[in-house]
Amino acid sequence: MPELPEVETLKRALAPLVQNHRLLDLRFLRKDLRFPIPREELRRGLLHQTTSRLTRQGKYLLLHVSEGALLIHLGMSGRFIQQPSMKVVEKHTHAVFWFEPDTFLHFIDPRRFGCLLWAPQGQGHPLLDKLGPDALDTGTTPKKMEEIAANCFRASIKTFLMDAHRLAGIGNIYACEALFRAGIHPKYPVRRMSSPQWKKLLSSLRKILKQSIASGGTTLRDFHSTDGSQGYYKLSLAVYGRENLPCPICTSLIKRLTQSGRSTFFCKNCQKK
Repeated sequence: MPELPEVETLKRALAPLVQNHRLLDLRFLRKDLRFPIPREELRRGLLHQTTSRLTRQGKYLLLHVSEGALLIHLGMSGRFIQQPSMKVVEKHTHAVFWFEPDTFLHFIDPRRFGCLLWAPQGQGHPLLDKLGPDALDTGTTPKKMEEIAANCFRASIKTFLMDAHRLAGIGNIYACEALFRAGIHPKYPVRRMSSPQWKKLLSSLRKILKQSIASGGTTLRDFHSTDGSQGYYKLSLAVYGRENLPCPICTSLIKRLTQSGRSTFFCKNCQKK
């Protein structure tokens, strides 16, 4: 599933194509994705409107117009591709957007876990209302993380990082990579995290996220930018997906365990705490 760097990469690719441009036409090719698509509501809110900005909240994108915003989530396989017209070319194309003068964006989602929804101005949205702070926001400090974690008596640090209600945007890849860089075992209890550990973890997480954004994200299977290009941070992954390969620091073999139904990759020698 695309995580914060992939969504941020897409936002930066889309922004010059849609910001301050009017939406001339909008076509839907199915009624639902993960949720029903409010097609008429989206048409009323978006058609012939000029977009003011494109923002990101965690793994969500918001395309803002005067009366609200198009709420976008890529799910597991969603992506936008530029095409030369409204004509559908690729299989699993579910929506087509025509921005002035001649920018045609096709939303493709083979697995259909993404969403296209409407968020009315000033009313928020249930998918956003309970999101935790964004990992890259300046207000997300080590002290803030300690405060958020205060009531986490049983959670492991890996589970905590992947809880969007506590920290938005982080998924399996970057949780594994950040914990490795910070030298913290993925099963380490949140309640035992010290202030220096929070500082090191947040610093490690931000460095990895920024490096991945600079590389265009991590393409493991489905993620591509609007021009079809892949992200190259996968070449820098230290532990994720590297079970039984040598640790880049100590050469011990990378191990895998299962947490909350997801594979966790780590080095038992470098991540002892």
